[in-house]
Amino acid sequence: MDCGPRLPAPSTPAALALAARCRSAAGPDRPGGDLYDVLLTPNGPRLIIGDVKGHGPAAAPLAATVLDAARPTATTEPDPARLATTLDARLRPHLDAEDFVTLLVADFHPHEVRLANCGHPPPLHITRRRLDPLTPRHPSPPLGLDPAPRVQRIRLLPDQRLLLYTDGLTEARAADGTFFPLDSRARAALLAPTLDQALDTLLDLHHQHTRHTPAAADDLTLLLAQPTSPDRPY
Repeated sequence: MDCGPRLPAPSTPAALALAARCRSAAGPDRPGGDLYDVLLTPNGPRLIIGDVKGHGPAAAPLAATVLDAARPTATTEPDPARLATTLDARLRPHLDAEDFVTLLVADFHPHEVRLANCGHPPPLHITRRRLDPLTPRHPSPPLGLDPAPRVQRIRLLPDQRLLLYTDGLTEARAADGTFFPLDSRARAALLAPTLDQALDTLLDLHHQHTRHTPAAADDLTLLLAQPTSPDRPY
């Protein structure tokens, strides 16, 4: 799958395994409105995923602007919620009245992940028995609409996974209009032996769901993470 604009990412930190897939609505080798980055902060690995209003090439410049605005403090700001509000302030001069950006920051610490969610689809906590959307108790608007995120702390063990995604996953429709379901088949896919196999199997399900509808009209990004060494300092 082709990727939209993002900063050059360092190698995934040794304490976090990661697989990524992304697709632009405009097709291969054309940027879209989804964005993500993989960073290493003094406190551990950090993932950023976002989705600007619109899709395809028309949305790509704003997606690139978001990542450029994040660059000065994304590796040094310890608080993911404060990073989101700082980024909102930096973006305001670049946003038109109707522009907005959904954003999720995920910081990985030993035994837990800390989330700051600004209007983004809730990540999925994947265990052998459950597939739980981590909906924030205090929802925040997206960037550009006065976000006020609060840090959400979730226990995450090495036999568990976390899926970050954009709404191109869950808003994909079948021919009868039903949305792509996050059901037992999706959970089984996400528990495949490797992270890459998990995402490929999930995408196969996604394709089966939409195969009788017109070509996907939205960008899609998937990040699947799993801690590997929870007892070792990052």
